Amino acid sequence: MKRVVLSYPLSERTPTFKDNPPVEITPQFLIQKGAPFNQFFIKTINHNGTHIDAPWHFNPQGKKLIEYPIDYFIFNRVTLLDIPKSDNELIGKEDLEPFAHRIAGSDLLLIRTGFGKIRDSDPVRYGNSNPGFAASAAKFLLAFDSLRAIGIDIPSASAAQKVEEGILFHQIILGKGRTMGGPY
Repeated sequence: MKRVVLSYPLSERTPTFKDNPPVEITPQFLIQKGAPFNQFFIKTINHNGTHIDAPWHFNPQGKKLIEYPIDYFIFNRVTLLDIPKSDNELIGKEDLEPFAHRIAGSDLLLIRTGFGKIRDSDPVRYGNSNPGFAASAAKFLLAFDSLRAIGIDIPSASAAQKVEEGILFHQIILGKGRTMGGPY
């Protein structure tokens, strides 16, 4: 069985979504200053870098991330879709419909917009002009009962310049008003 880690390293150079504060890493102890070991404080918000949005993020009745066993995040039926998007474009139902047969039965859906290619070369654009999801995509994806998670190559499911639509996507996909649902 092949396993793939889906994460970027967290550092002070981690691009942030919109105006999120950057990651801060401050030494507490350093060997070079006479300490017997190196130890650091890491200060960040939970939305910086690779992260998971659990239902509680937008759904007051939803599960918190800590309530999921670690095995929940092991996936065996992964589908990767290339859906190219540029600055501020939204992934809608119309983008996903042609792939319905591939999404069916998947437990993890990964969507590559191509925008991840600029993460390191243009972090300001990456965090401030990223594509995102439309509410219509959430309504469409909820029809796939086996789907437990969605991964994307952008810093948020919300397009930074279309946050209202991103909020609607989050509320729908994370089950606001219902107690079921998994993290996305």
